[in-house]
Amino acid sequence: MTEYRPVFSQPAPIIFGCGAIMALGEQMRGMGRKRALVIYDKGIEDAGIAAKVTGALASGGIDYVTYGRVVSDPSDAIVDEAGELAVREGCDCLVGVGGGSSMDTAKAAAIYMYDPGPVRRYILQTPPSIDTKTPVVLIPTTAGTGSECTTVAIISRPELNVKWSAFVNTTLAVVDPELTVTLPKYETVNTGLDAFSHAAEAMTVRAWNYHSDLFAEAAIRKVTRNLRTAYSQPDNIEARSEMALAANWAGLAFNNPVTHVGHACSDAFSCHFHTPHGLGCALALPETLALVAPAVPERMRVIAEAMELPLSGGESGEQLGRLVADALRDMMRDMEMKPLSALGVSRADVTALARDVVENHLSEYCPVDITYGVAERLLANIYDTYA
Repeated sequence: MTEYRPVFSQPAPIIFGCGAIMALGEQMRGMGRKRALVIYDKGIEDAGIAAKVTGALASGGIDYVTYGRVVSDPSDAIVDEAGELAVREGCDCLVGVGGGSSMDTAKAAAIYMYDPGPVRRYILQTPPSIDTKTPVVLIPTTAGTGSECTTVAIISRPELNVKWSAFVNTTLAVVDPELTVTLPKYETVNTGLDAFSHAAEAMTVRAWNYHSDLFAEAAIRKVTRNLRTAYSQPDNIEARSEMALAANWAGLAFNNPVTHVGHACSDAFSCHFHTPHGLGCALALPETLALVAPAVPERMRVIAEAMELPLSGGESGEQLGRLVADALRDMMRDMEMKPLSALGVSRADVTALARDVVENHLSEYCPVDITYGVAERLLANIYDTYA
């Protein structure tokens, strides 16, 4: 008899394909919307992507206001500022354009519009679910976070030096691979391996899910086959399209099972070293999978097969974990990804974050119990992962 597994859900419809952005105005008009707040960061504006989005809105007869002050790992103060602007300007929908930071800001601004006032009341260590009403449309410009097809909004609480979250409603994802072509090389590799981490952690989490596995395995295969090409040939639209699809599928994969200790490590790196989320997840990925492989050998074999690694069939979980970790390190070297040791932090700085990792709620979902000692060893291994 099939074992019961947790529910699978897709938060919102997804429009995918080159030129998909041109459908934005028509889609908003179909929702009965009239005035949007478009949320992005300076990089999106400088790349000309914000203008493409507002142009698509205007061509569909949708009025708009812009908020271009998003920063990496946005704080609750940024969210409050965006939400207050939306309320003041009479906006009836939100459009988040960019990487995870812009999309998370848009999601969390919906909380402000649901209950005007400081959103920190809802951004908590144990994420609450909030039945927000304002339509939120999400447009990714990286192939990594998958935030356009998840309900979680991750926001920094600087006064506590933590990243906490909330779950909200989303309305539509518009995934246009052409918007990722201007992504710099280092962000292409960081975000691409972030997508891999979403898929692999979703497959190895305690509460994995049959339907999520379909998306996770397919995402891993696409990242393995296409990330190097997207990195070395930035204008290769086929590779960019495959990576955009991989990131989207990886987002669908972890929306219900969530992620685990690799993301807890990344959160700690972001809070203390101000590293981008995707970079932290990528750096943590090889040793995270090596850690959990003995606990989930069958799942690790599926990951190794999706990576098209040569296998004999008799490998132990530990051996599979090392094969996968070594292949990931090879990929990282090929794309000139720097280890933590090259980012100006010491091994002691990194292992000192063990308590942060243990106390992060994501560590509870890891198939290995994350004690202080386990976290400290994992962090040391991540620091030493490759030269």
